[in-house]
Amino acid sequence: MLTNLLKFLKGYVVIRLSGYSPERFLNLCSHHKIVLWGLRSVGADYEMCVSIHGFLKLRPLVRKTRTKIVILERHGLPFWLHRYRSRKLFLGGALLAASLLYVLSLFIWNIHVEGNYSLSDEVILDYLSSEGILHGMAKRDVHGEEIEAKLREHFQEITWTSAEVKGTRLIIHVQENEDVTFEEIPGEEPADLVASESGKIVSMIVRSGTPAVLEGMEVEKGDLLVGSRVEVLDDAGEVANAYYVHADADILIQRSEYYEASFPMHYEKKIYSGRKRTTYYLTIGRKRLDISLPHRGSYEQSDAITSEWPLKITENFYLPVVFGKITEQEYTPSDAVYTKKEATAHAKEELSLFLEKLRIKGLQIIENNVKIEINSDKCTAYGTYILEESGVKEQAPVMEIPNQEEGTDVSDSRRIYF
Repeated sequence: MLTNLLKFLKGYVVIRLSGYSPERFLNLCSHHKIVLWGLRSVGADYEMCVSIHGFLKLRPLVRKTRTKIVILERHGLPFWLHRYRSRKLFLGGALLAASLLYVLSLFIWNIHVEGNYSLSDEVILDYLSSEGILHGMAKRDVHGEEIEAKLREHFQEITWTSAEVKGTRLIIHVQENEDVTFEEIPGEEPADLVASESGKIVSMIVRSGTPAVLEGMEVEKGDLLVGSRVEVLDDAGEVANAYYVHADADILIQRSEYYEASFPMHYEKKIYSGRKRTTYYLTIGRKRLDISLPHRGSYEQSDAITSEWPLKITENFYLPVVFGKITEQEYTPSDAVYTKKEATAHAKEELSLFLEKLRIKGLQIIENNVKIEINSDKCTAYGTYILEESGVKEQAPVMEIPNQEEGTDVSDSRRIYF
């Protein structure tokens, strides 16, 4: 693609070569380092492409080989500028538009948040705005590491985040964990691994540290799983030395949780009248302009659906212009009662959304024993579900000072961290 761009900028022509000795002409072009491309045979003649600079060198070669050249097509920026040389306003407008696009490309016009579920886009964007990270800011003022640190510090639900700039977009990737929020100990410091939840150990792979439990054992929240203390035994099986490491292991804990959710059988049903109206608006920067004709009257009860289409040139080159549409649908509220089938489907949908949220957080659902009970007033879903998770967290160890009288070498005590 870069080669094609250079060809366009320098300009080139398509020529037809005819005459007594075209092969000799081509050999001379190669000898004089005149680049030809797109060569093809057309009967007894040849057609090819050559740059403007190369074309100007062809006259001596044409005379020497007694051939004839005819220009068929002209391509590239030099010919385009020559064609519109008398239209100075058009050329000025094109240059102005190109300059404007370049200036706009230096700013962030779209901030997009991905991976958030419990935190809405508005909450995250409002916080970023309060920190001076907003639409229209210069790209040079975007510091990804600072944004990531601020989000993790302000929102305890966010365990991982990443900020990247693509074109005129700032994309914020987040990963949430609503239940487990704890600080990790730096990798160079000793640390134990303890259970963050009660349950049964179903898988355990230890890379560093001393295991304190085995697969199949039941553990309680806070129990030691992998200790940071590593003991070195002598030939008699006694502790000759001990040192502390940063424990590291992959541990899966299986546990059972109780689920209960209910909703009333009586609810307000929306009966849509079929009447609706649509309004359009245009957002330029931070100003919103209504571009619809005024409507008479208003709906007493209505739902509003808003759709927006930001103006962009490429996938990531967003401009500070957004076209929006608001569709209002009139409805009349009416008292209704769920049928048994409708209530069951609604309860299953709520349960499915709840379990999907757990899966998004990295939990694996092993078994689902939730039942649905319906009476005249309420529908209740209750029961247990079994899940697996990496239920461990790091904890600073309580380190013991080695006892020199028990055979510990004083030089080895330097390996113990405090």
